[in-house]
Amino acid sequence: MLNLTKLLEDVTPVGWLIIASSLIAWVLLTYVTGIYSEKKWGDRESGALLGFFVPGLIFTFIMYMR
Repeated sequence: MLNLTKLLEDVTPVGWLIIASSLIAWVLLTYVTGIYSEKKWGDRESGALLGFFVPGLIFTFIMYMR
């Protein structure tokens, strides 16, 4: 089971930098997939949802498999 409190207590400054970078990359990925899907299919929301949910689902799966 995921123990978020223990996980956050053990994060080093470099870990926080990696977390912040990952969040920024996630936001940019969401934006870029929205732009791409708008150009290709005329629907920005579906690409943005894909860019938002897929990395989150992968992250959740990896955290629970630890």
